[in-house]
Amino acid sequence: MKSRIFGFIFVLMLMGSLIFGGYAQAAEKVRWTMQTTWAKGWLLHEMAEDFAQRVSDMSGGNFVIKVLPAGAVVGAMENMDATSKGTLDGWHSWTGYWQGKHPSANFFASIPMHLEPTMYVTWMYSGGGKELMQEMYNEMGMNVIVIPGGLTHPELLAMSNRPLKNVKDFKGLKYRTPGWWAEILKSMGVSVMMVPGVDLYPSLQKGILDALEFSTPIVNKQQGFHEVTKFVAGPGMHQPTCYFELGFNKTKYNALPPEYKAIIQSAAMAMTIQKWSEDITKGAETLEFYKSKGLTLTRVEDADQREFRKVAWKFIDDEVKKINRPHTTKTWASVNKMWKDFSDYEHFMVPVRK
Repeated sequence: MKSRIFGFIFVLMLMGSLIFGGYAQAAEKVRWTMQTTWAKGWLLHEMAEDFAQRVSDMSGGNFVIKVLPAGAVVGAMENMDATSKGTLDGWHSWTGYWQGKHPSANFFASIPMHLEPTMYVTWMYSGGGKELMQEMYNEMGMNVIVIPGGLTHPELLAMSNRPLKNVKDFKGLKYRTPGWWAEILKSMGVSVMMVPGVDLYPSLQKGILDALEFSTPIVNKQQGFHEVTKFVAGPGMHQPTCYFELGFNKTKYNALPPEYKAIIQSAAMAMTIQKWSEDITKGAETLEFYKSKGLTLTRVEDADQREFRKVAWKFIDDEVKKINRPHTTKTWASVNKMWKDFSDYEHFMVPVRK
């Protein structure tokens, strides 16, 4: 009797092996190419590499995405257009780079003195953010599917050769920053300059710049800015969160089997949490590294931060009213609602820290 039972079990196992083995062999082989906006070795480029590895692992090696650095196929700022046209299958970038193509773009990248990381994640996944983001790309006429693709904790306010502790310290400062923050600081008397990434180190070294903002502590460390500066300023008022995107050619994405679409979504969410947590732990280590190199850490005073917030939010509100586009107005209202709802909820629910 036992021999019959074991024989039956063996047959079932053999049949299962043949069925699932056959499925694995029959699963569609997909080979895509993705280009990032970053140099190889940066934490930001590693986001795309982590995502691609997860896609390969979850598909048993059947869905492989080759990740290339900026400039490998097209220019760093051309990867979205190239994906829309089908030259690339996908890209990884920062949504704020497309502000010139749609006035809502910055809302999905970073907002001065506004959404913090946990707020942003909540808004993106459960507050309507990712749906508004896709709607924006549809309005741009791009043949793409775009999803949240990684975030970092607040960026450093500045690597500088002058201490920055209050509003007065910013007056006359030769400071490199792009986007909304540049316009906000100009209105406050800061001499804002837009310097390409490759020229930042020598510009600090030669005194062309007094200070710059670029990214989070670990990414700034990778650029070596600590070698030519004396001060590290916080908090990241200009970018309390830096959110990134993964985009895919819509035609090719829609042609994928359902399970591959699910893998993309799951891999992107897993990568987002993994790289966010890495940015925090490596960031804390980097601040200690800066102190060991003799740099002084300064923090803008709370009262001055509130003044910056007042100016920043008024600037954005005026811009939204001037633009007067339904999508931009709707998105600004959505992030403001998230800020209020989240802040009220967290104030009630989270114990005091200090």
